[in-house]
Amino acid sequence: MKHLSKYLLIAFLCLVASQNRIFSQTYLVDTIQYQGDVDYPINLVILGDGFLVSELPVFRDSAESYINLLFTVDPFSRFKSFFNAFSISVPSNEQGAAMHPDTLIDNYFGSTFNYAGIERLLVPTNNTRITNVLANNFPEYDQVFMLVNSTKYGGSGGWVATASLHEDSKEILLHELGHSFANLADEYWAGIQYAREAINMTQETDLEKLRWRNWYGDNNIGLYSHAESTSWYRPHQNCIMRYLGEPFCAVCREGLIESIYALASPFKGYEPGITTFHMSSDSVLFKVELTHPEPTSLVRVWYLNDEMIGENVDSITVRFTELKDGRNKVIASVTDTSSWIRPYEDETYHKTEVEWVVYTWGVGSEQQIKIFNHSAISIYPNPVYDYLNVKILGEQIGEVFIELYDSQGRQIKNSIIQYPGRHSLEMSNLEAGLYMIRISMDGNYLSSRIIIKH
Repeated sequence: MKHLSKYLLIAFLCLVASQNRIFSQTYLVDTIQYQGDVDYPINLVILGDGFLVSELPVFRDSAESYINLLFTVDPFSRFKSFFNAFSISVPSNEQGAAMHPDTLIDNYFGSTFNYAGIERLLVPTNNTRITNVLANNFPEYDQVFMLVNSTKYGGSGGWVATASLHEDSKEILLHELGHSFANLADEYWAGIQYAREAINMTQETDLEKLRWRNWYGDNNIGLYSHAESTSWYRPHQNCIMRYLGEPFCAVCREGLIESIYALASPFKGYEPGITTFHMSSDSVLFKVELTHPEPTSLVRVWYLNDEMIGENVDSITVRFTELKDGRNKVIASVTDTSSWIRPYEDETYHKTEVEWVVYTWGVGSEQQIKIFNHSAISIYPNPVYDYLNVKILGEQIGEVFIELYDSQGRQIKNSIIQYPGRHSLEMSNLEAGLYMIRISMDGNYLSSRIIIKH
């Protein structure tokens, strides 16, 4: 999640080891869609390869056209307010893409067809230049796209979702975004080397253990075997992860929503900006600022000492006379109740809470915490490959405790970070997958964020 703080700003920056002379070069960054501070929404960044200087307007038009299409497609249309979008105009000395990795041309990012011996597999091979351009022009990126100036059919779905300018390129990029953004698998048979357990691919046939058991039998979701390898199954017969021009199936759509919420909380901010304080006035206004899906599916519930005191309002006033002596607890709870999200059994997905501890005596007044407001912490790059560089800015001097956990909840790293200052977390020796970074101050939890490691 991304958060806002009056006191601190945490930013995860790319560490780039290259001594390339173009390391500090900057390019024109155009805003395609802007929903607010780059530290809060999910930032989509589009790069172009094989565009001559004279062709950069074509690149910018193509980038804008793709973004416009993206937000007509579910679930992105519903979550449009969670995204910013930008393009970076980088000229190449040679037009188009290479036809083979052994015969690269003088385009900027080394894009080539026939990657891994597959003709349509179009991949930008110069990752150093990609990370340099991002680090120096838009380090706050969350998802990167590459448009390659070729009308030949092709694309790929690595950490950079890539497509050519073939007439089907917009659909290709939607498909590749499924790979890059939500780690979805191909639902056509791409080869045994690409078979893996994923949100939308499995060898499990026990319906009680099936990954998509919460959708099975509805929305045409079933257990469909691949004709080429009958031990592997997909959830749907006509998802865009199989055929261009089709929508995302219910399973893949939910996977994309999971990734959206992994990167952006519905909370943009909240008041008061401290979580523990002494109530010294007759009343206190508690308020949340939210980003809503459209149409909204967020349910807001307020609690005072575990009793509900308000529902579906963004603010609540608590009076001194309503408090008990000593310690009191005020909670703002926000849950996405969309039918596009189906919890297993009694679980609740995407329930986010802010909790304040309010004292009616002076004990709590000396235990105030500098809380991260949800629209002022930025963590990037995400996904990450090698390093997360932690930079903390603030008017005061202090320290925060950072812990990194794997998907099994095991702590694998921890460190104390002084602010103002910088610190880097090495991720290169970790396996690909999901991790959680947890931030606390003075023994009090502040925030957490899911990190995707490639």
